[in-house]
Amino acid sequence: MKKFILLYLLLVALAVHGQELKTHKDSVAHKRFLTLTNTLREQSYVTFFQGIGNLEPLLFEARLSPSFFLSNRQRNWALMLNPQVIVRMQRKPSFPINSPSYKVNLTYFYGLNKKVIYDHALLFASLNHHSNGEAGEYYLSDTTANTVNIDNGSFSTDFMAFGFSSFKVKSKPKNMDAFQSIKAFIEIHPKFSSTTEIQNRYGNYRFYASWAAGGPWNPADKTWLNRWMQHSGLEIQSGWIAGKMLGNSEIDARKRWVIDIKYNYYPDWFDEVAFFVRYYRGQDYYNIYFMNTIYVISFGLTSNIMNLKQTVKTLGR
Repeated sequence: MKKFILLYLLLVALAVHGQELKTHKDSVAHKRFLTLTNTLREQSYVTFFQGIGNLEPLLFEARLSPSFFLSNRQRNWALMLNPQVIVRMQRKPSFPINSPSYKVNLTYFYGLNKKVIYDHALLFASLNHHSNGEAGEYYLSDTTANTVNIDNGSFSTDFMAFGFSSFKVKSKPKNMDAFQSIKAFIEIHPKFSSTTEIQNRYGNYRFYASWAAGGPWNPADKTWLNRWMQHSGLEIQSGWIAGKMLGNSEIDARKRWVIDIKYNYYPDWFDEVAFFVRYYRGQDYYNIYFMNTIYVISFGLTSNIMNLKQTVKTLGR
């Protein structure tokens, strides 16, 4: 009887140990997946004034971008809800704020669990809403030139996005780490889901591709340049807007091409905040102001949502 009890206890112990190993394995894989999804989150930021370019005089432009996740530890999928608000405060008496730009994104992520281009890859699809929260007439009623009512004219578009992302990390000698990533996606804005007046002006199809990197990838030694690169990140995104844009040619790069280049610096003494310099040229992303083509070099602070060392530690397992 004692031998039977001992054998039973041994089998139970082995089963529990096996379940613990499986749970640990699932936990590690899930942590890797959530780390990948975290690298795709859009960051909060605030600029110092309007930068250098053709924006109106501003005190600042700021984006608040929190994210909320729903996931299952046993599966490689996740849902992310990301409400956003972008505001531009004008540098005028009483500092008025242009009608804020509101966005809500519900994104589904699916991990591929295999190498596609880089070591870790995932697919994503999202439903999105973008508006300025206004309900006024799109055009000013006291003019005959179809002047857009930027103060309280209605702007709204609902759209879908589908994309792919791949990511790799590498631990370097002398306690240095690096990463590279690529992303490509398409936005589809159905005409029926947009404000009537913008349906033939906004551009209903948008194609984007980006590449990002951070850290020194080929450090010969720990020089000042490699130390500086260890705290640096660069992202380059290019896009093309297709569809009707109020008579603009389908190959008019002045109106349809978008280039967005951003450099981040992550100092040791600022764990969750980074300094950034950004160059943007293309259609204005600020709701009803989309009819403007802007070019601007901006400076400011952004949230640091990715701890590089922790990311390397997690994905490098």
